[in-house]
Amino acid sequence: MHSKLDFSGLNVLIIGDVMVDFYLFGEVNRISPEAPVPVVEILTKESRLGGAANVALNIQELGANPILLSMIGRDATGAMFMGMLKESGVRSTHVLQHKGRVTTLKTRVFDEDKQVVRFDEEDVEDLEDSQENLMIKEFRKILANEKIDMIIMQDYNKGVLTKYFIKQVLLLATKNGIPVTVDPKERNFFDYQNVDLFKPNLREFSEAIGYRINPKSYESLKSGAEELRRKNRFKNLMVTLGGNGIFCFTKDGNSFIVPGKQIKAADVSGAGDTVISIASLAFLQKYTMKEIAQFANKGAAAVCKKVGVTPITLKELK
Repeated sequence: MHSKLDFSGLNVLIIGDVMVDFYLFGEVNRISPEAPVPVVEILTKESRLGGAANVALNIQELGANPILLSMIGRDATGAMFMGMLKESGVRSTHVLQHKGRVTTLKTRVFDEDKQVVRFDEEDVEDLEDSQENLMIKEFRKILANEKIDMIIMQDYNKGVLTKYFIKQVLLLATKNGIPVTVDPKERNFFDYQNVDLFKPNLREFSEAIGYRINPKSYESLKSGAEELRRKNRFKNLMVTLGGNGIFCFTKDGNSFIVPGKQIKAADVSGAGDTVISIASLAFLQKYTMKEIAQFANKGAAAVCKKVGVTPITLKELK
């Protein structure tokens, strides 16, 4: 259908929870004398942009123009986040800082390529009304001043996407004819009504409909999707099935599994961010759902081979 992937000139607004992913890489050579735990001798440290910020990075690496809307704390992690954003070239204009919030920091400790422990510092409460109002105001400002081709809502249950804020975004997107894609989490799962492309993973999908879906059974996936459509009224559904690929349920009722390649994954973190980024851009370019799922599978496999949250590049996708 299209000869080459070219997403240049597309403006994508990414709304959602952002975070800093901090990595400590080292090796374990002994057990601690203080407790029966391994001692990791740290060799290198690395920090990366996570959550919706990783989606923005993916969008940028794929050649489109990301606009990031989020709220973080006015704290040390927040300052670090803003610095990293600046370094990456993603605009920080619409990342609001509020002293009442805590910027999410996920620290992962690795023994060579095995994760030993992860600890999270964060605030997962919904935004307060005053903070929510600031976000809605900022959202309206973006719509008034920029040409937005697509909105991606990246929900990590960290409180930026409140039920009321989601409703406002969907209302204004519909009013302005802007397509919306969503990477949901449990808490607000049923608040994403009528979206163009809904992308839960298998676990989120199963939990939402209240029973275990067998990823290898087309019938199980299809009946789950039909049930979910009655509740969420989405136009198109993509369920990521890990190594089993992606299940698609299109707006005209077609459904199919696009098989993935079983790979030895070094680290699956960030794969969902890559999938929603590729799927959103390809959707905007009017690729078929089958083609979209094929691109997404390829992109997810590429980032899973790397340790840490890493965006996909257009070159890797091609």
